[in-house]
Formats: sequence, structure tokens, C-alpha cells
Amino acid sequence: MERMGSLLSRIGILLSLACACLAAPASAAPLAPDCIFATSEDLSIESVRADPRWVCDEVKTLEAPRFNWLRFDDAGSAGYRYYAMEARWFDSITVYRIASDGRIASNRLVPEEVHLSNVNDMMLPLPDVGDPQATVIVRIDNYAKFRDAPKIRLLESADRPAGLVDDLVFAALLIGLILAPCILAAMLAFALRQTFVAWYAVMCAGMALTIAMTSGLAASWFSWNLVVFLVFERLGYVLIMFASCQFARDFIEREALSPAMRRVLRWSGIGILIVGGLNAGIIQSPMLFGLAQLVVLTALIVAFGQAVRRGSRWVRYQLLGWCFAMVLVTDMAMKGVGLGGFLETDFLTVYYAMVWEIIIVAIGVTDRALMLRSDRDRARQLAAEMENLAERDPLTGLLNRRGIANQYDSLMRRGFTTFALIDLDHFKSINDRFGHHVGDAALIATASALAPDEDTLAVRLGGEEFMLVLRGADGTLRAERRRRAITARIAETVPQMDRPVTASMGVVEAPGESAAGLPFEVLYLRADKLLYRAKNEGRNRYLRETLVFGEPARDDHQAVAA
Repeated sequence: MERMGSLLSRIGILLSLACACLAAPASAAPLAPDCIFATSEDLSIESVRADPRWVCDEVKTLEAPRFNWLRFDDAGSAGYRYYAMEARWFDSITVYRIASDGRIASNRLVPEEVHLSNVNDMMLPLPDVGDPQATVIVRIDNYAKFRDAPKIRLLESADRPAGLVDDLVFAALLIGLILAPCILAAMLAFALRQTFVAWYAVMCAGMALTIAMTSGLAASWFSWNLVVFLVFERLGYVLIMFASCQFARDFIEREALSPAMRRVLRWSGIGILIVGGLNAGIIQSPMLFGLAQLVVLTALIVAFGQAVRRGSRWVRYQLLGWCFAMVLVTDMAMKGVGLGGFLETDFLTVYYAMVWEIIIVAIGVTDRALMLRSDRDRARQLAAEMENLAERDPLTGLLNRRGIANQYDSLMRRGFTTFALIDLDHFKSINDRFGHHVGDAALIATASALAPDEDTLAVRLGGEEFMLVLRGADGTLRAERRRRAITARIAETVPQMDRPVTASMGVVEAPGESAAGLPFEVLYLRADKLLYRAKNEGRNRYLRETLVFGEPARDDHQAVAA
């Protein structure tokens, strides 16, 4: 019973705590501005308060004019202590707090004082005038509108907002999804030596950088000066657009784009790289950057149209993968040049467009890489076949003189040290009497009789001259058996012949490591000398010579058996 009572007591305590948490008052929601007033005139706070041009019944976003004024009428309804604005370029921000008795206090922020940490918001404490119901008015000088207007609100606390951790985890997962094909593409570019794969990797890197900077992930890792933060944020966009031009130029088939169009894509990408670099680090001109974006978009659209007309296969992947991103970039460019745009997008929409682009284009890159590999394999196979044909006799299929010369050094190292030079006797008379087709048949039969195997290589040097290259102690004996087999094979396969066809042979044996340095021509000339002697001594026989280095050469005469 005591244990049961203790357990019930603990459960009661937990329920009490839970009820207390549920009953606790929730923190006030972020407060958006109630009115906005944009002007190119440098007005004082007193004149702005009474100005009739305040807009309080439309969407409250920052505009391009030099001065933007924001008013928070309900700032006193909760304990708001901070003005927060997403990181954007500006010259200065001044927050005024106006008490009911007319007293005004202000705080001012300039870019050099901004340090982003944990979140992408620039924080400025509200000034204290001793009146909790005081109105808050904010002046922003020279806001640079490169894309959608930033989120602006009043906050109770400068702490990391609830739910941001989940957003950062989601952004990290997206970056991982993008970096995986980025790393694979970099490795593939090194393996294939294809520039379009490298540009795809640069595109992925630019997207990963953009997500890291705009999601708050980068700010959660490091503390950023505002200028440096905006440079890196702009760099992500610039890398994407620059690499997109170069990727399209190299990815689309060469015949599907004219040389002029390829030059346009190259220089459009270089142009956005230069303009983006200038805007990121030196000047702040949304108009110039927006125009550069429109130039890139126009170049890509014209290139895609030309590629489609010319039947490009690869451009279809780009059209499908880039469709959403190009709509978003068009909207951003129009906002940059002051045309207002046509979308109200958040970063989540941009991220999804990036992931869609990465996935679709990755399929295209993989398809192209596999085709390149297949083409390369076929080219290597064809080259091997051509090389094999160049080293093979087309009539008999045996190696030719070039083939044996190319393999000579390798054969010597592998122990092929017996060289037998064979020549058909009175072959010219065969051609003269029976015709070249019968002579060719006799040559084919001779090649069959020579019967190459793993220890015997057969070569046709030209005409009726053949060579055997053998290894093993019984090389001469095996060569002699093949020489004798020639007569029987021709008689069996060439019925037009009315007499036996014999062959003469000269054999050179070069055993030992000292023979490895002998040139092929030296052994060939020695074998040819022996063959010439065998013919002079009556034909249908062989002569053999063994090369013994440091001693006189020994030679044997062997007559054919009856």
C-alpha cells in the first residue's frame, strides 16, 4: 500500500506540473509593422509622424526608395524589446520610440555593428522612454532590394525562436542531399575528364552554400559580420547562375548549339560572375544585378530553344529540371530592376526548386555519363580491333611482322627463345601453274599446320615465309613436327595440287638471359641464313643453330626423314 501511495503521489505531481505548463501564458507572437511609408525625401521623425502618406491597408513590404519608414501601432500591447529584420544590405537603421507625451528616444544600427549569431536576424534593442504604450517607428536608409523583402517584426526576446532547430535540421538534410551528388560529380569529372560534370558539381556547391546562408545554418555555426555574410550569400546565387551557363554550354550536344550560342552562354556566365562579385563586395546595385540575371535567363532560353529545334536529347533534362528555378529567378530579376515581380515566395519554395533541379539534372548527368562510358568502351574495343588487324595477316589470321616485332621483348622475357623460319619450296611455281587462289589455299593450309598454342606462336612474315616462336627444351622438335605436317595438310585441303608441297626451315635457339638483349632482326637474319643453306642443300629439311654466348656457334644439319 505504501508503494502504491508513493506512486500515486508522483503521478499527481507530474500532472500538476503538466497543468501548470499548459496554464502558463504563451509568449507574445512576433509583431509585424502596421503601416509603411516609402520616400526619396530625407524627412525628420516629427514630420513623418504627421505625414498623410502612410499606407496601412496593404501588404507591408520594403520598397526601393531611399528611405523606408515602418510604424508599429500595437508595440505597447506586450513586452516587445527588440526590433528584428532578416539580414539585408542597408546604410543605417534607426528605431524611434515615441511616448504619449511626445518624448522620443532612438537607437541606431549600421552594418559594421551587425554580427549574426544563431539566427539570420539583425537585432536592435528598442529604446526606453518610460512609457510601455509608446509607438515604435523605424527608419531604414538605402535598403537594397535584390529579392523578396525581409521579414520585419518586434520580438520579446533575442533568443533563438521556437521551431528554428527543426528548420535547421531540415536545411542540413537538404544540404546533405545536394552535397552527395556534388561529391559524386566531382569524382566523376576526374574519372571521365568531362567539364559538364564539373560544372554540375559547382552548381550543387552553390546551392548548398545558398541554403546554408539563407536558412540560418551558417549563422548557427559561426558568428558573421553582416558584410561578409551578404558576400557569401550572394556568392551562392552567383555560382549557381555562372555554373548553369557553363553546364548548359558543355552538356548540350555540340551539334545542337551553334558556336555563336556557345560563346553567348560562356560570356553570359562570366558577366553574372563579374557583376555578382561587384555587387557582393564593392557596390550594391539591385538594378545592375537584376539586368545581369535577365541576360543570363535570355541566353539560356534562346539556347534551349535552339537545342530543341535541333533535336537535342540532353536539353530535355534541363528544361524539366530548371523550369521552377527559372521562374523564381525571373521573379527575382524583375524585383531587382524595379518591376515588382509576380511572386511572393519564401525560402522553402526556393529550396524545393533547388532539390527538384538537382534530382532531375542528376538523372541527365548519369544518363550522359553512362553513354559516354559506353561510347568510350566501344571506341577502345574498336581501337583494339584495329590494332589487332594491323598486327594480323588478313589471309591466314596469324601475326604479321609488325605483330611479332611489337611482342618480341615480352616473348623473350617469357622464355620464347627458339625461332624457326619456314619457307615453302617452289611456291612460285604453284601460283604460276594453278593460280593465286590455289596458292592462297596452300598458305591457309600451312597456317593451319603450324598450329599455334600457349608455347608456340605462329607468324606469317610475308609471301610464303612463316616463322614459329617457341619456348621449352623441345622447341626445335616441335617446330620440325609442324614443318612436316605442312605437306600432309596441303595435300588434304587443297585437292588441286598434283604433287607434294614441302618446306625448308632454319632454326635458331638463343637460350639464357644473355639472349634477351638481342634485337629481333639479329635472330631473324641468323635464321634466314640457315634457311637459305637448307634450300641450297636440297630443300625439304632444316638446319639448326644454338647461340652460346662466349663460345663459337654450333650448328647441326638434319635431313628430312623418308
